[in-house]
Amino acid sequence: MVLSNFALVHRIDVLVTRYGKRGHVTQEVLGKISEGVAAGYAALSYAEEAVTSGRLAAAAPLTSVERQEYRDLLRSLSAGEASCIACAQARGGTVATDDRAARDGCSHRGVSVTGTIGILKACCTERTLEPTEADAILEAMVREGFYAPVRRVSDLL
Repeated sequence: MVLSNFALVHRIDVLVTRYGKRGHVTQEVLGKISEGVAAGYAALSYAEEAVTSGRLAAAAPLTSVERQEYRDLLRSLSAGEASCIACAQARGGTVATDDRAARDGCSHRGVSVTGTIGILKACCTERTLEPTEADAILEAMVREGFYAPVRRVSDLL
C-alpha cells in the first residue's frame, strides 16, 4: 500500500530519493502493482517503472527458507505483505506497510517497520522534503483514498 500511495499521487520520486536501490520490491508486490495497472489504476505504472528501470531495486526471489516463512504468513496476510515480511526477516530489512495486520506480523517477528507517514516524516527530518510539501503529498494521498491517522505531517515534527 505504501508504494501505491506514492504512485497514485505521482510521487514515486520521494521513495527513490529516500531509498534508491536500497528499496527492494518483492516479485509478489510487483505482481500486485501490475494487477492494479491492468485493473485501470494507470498511476501505479509509476511504481512499476521505478522497479523495471532500476531506480528502486527488485528483490531477489525468495529462498526456500524465506518461502516457508512466506507460506506461514499467507495464512493471515496478502502475498505482497507476506513476501515483504519473509524477505525483511531473513535479510535484515525494514518493511514499509500501513496495514495493521502486517505491522503486527512485523512486530511479532522483530522486523523493523515504517509506513507512509513515517516515510514522509523522515523525509522532512532529513530535509529532502519541506513540511508543507509533505503535507500537500499527504493531502493528495487522502484524496486518493488513503486513510491517514494524521492530517498533517508538519504536526509531527
